[in-house]
Amino acid sequence: MKKRIKQIIGVIIGIIIGISTTVGATTIFNSKDITYSSDKTSKTNVKDSLDELYTNLGKCPEGLSCVNLKLNDIAELGDYIKMTPTSTLYTVSKDLTGSSRDQTINPSELNLWRVIKKNEDGTIEVVSEYVPSGGISFFGKMAYINFIGVLNQVAAQYTNDKYVAKTRHMGYSNQVEYCENITNCLSDTGYKEDLETVESALGTLAPKTFGTTNHYWLASRGTRSEGKCLQYIRDGALACGDTVLTNSGLEGSSGSRPRPILTLKADVKIKNGSGKSESTAYVLD
Repeated sequence: MKKRIKQIIGVIIGIIIGISTTVGATTIFNSKDITYSSDKTSKTNVKDSLDELYTNLGKCPEGLSCVNLKLNDIAELGDYIKMTPTSTLYTVSKDLTGSSRDQTINPSELNLWRVIKKNEDGTIEVVSEYVPSGGISFFGKMAYINFIGVLNQVAAQYTNDKYVAKTRHMGYSNQVEYCENITNCLSDTGYKEDLETVESALGTLAPKTFGTTNHYWLASRGTRSEGKCLQYIRDGALACGDTVLTNSGLEGSSGSRPRPILTLKADVKIKNGSGKSESTAYVLD
């Protein structure tokens, strides 16, 4: 068995007590000779059998709680993860948003995440299951120039150094974060990759929300017939917000909520949970 011990609640109890223990419908341990019988493995030794089960199943066996396992060994697309960002307060300066006031968010409010992608290097990408109770408003030319950079700054506050390798706001790929001027600040299509990834993994773009508003910003600049606008997702569909800069030069405002995407480190381990529902979300070790 590998040096990194895999512990399965139920299996260990059965061995310690010294009685024949049945785990699920197919796994049987006998305390006398420590043999194993299952239709999921060809091994007869308990240690070898567990290793083979983890290799074949790639996840914690149904009905059991597993600890000391790497998240990337067992996580599947759509799985739930509990992880609380360390920041409890962040202020977005009005100098960046064009708004008349500074705006604050509480990053620790978002502590439930969904797996949307498993990378070859072992890292895992997750998106927030909820959008926060408060939003961020942008106004005019300043909003359009700084929009994507500000969203990435906000997304960076939803981190926890123990678990998170990097952050981005949903929709960001390679767009210009801060434009030099309106002329070179163009609408983009870079958001599409995140939309396809999230919808494929979760079956919807609509998040859960604290309250009644489920729309959220997308890191993308857009245009409509009246002029320039900021893109967002409303009721699970792509939309462009109120015009922040009209064709005639008039400035307006638009507001929505952030939705961060995090990349979790490759060596993150699980403390408990099965990851299959909000109530059984993986708790990280």
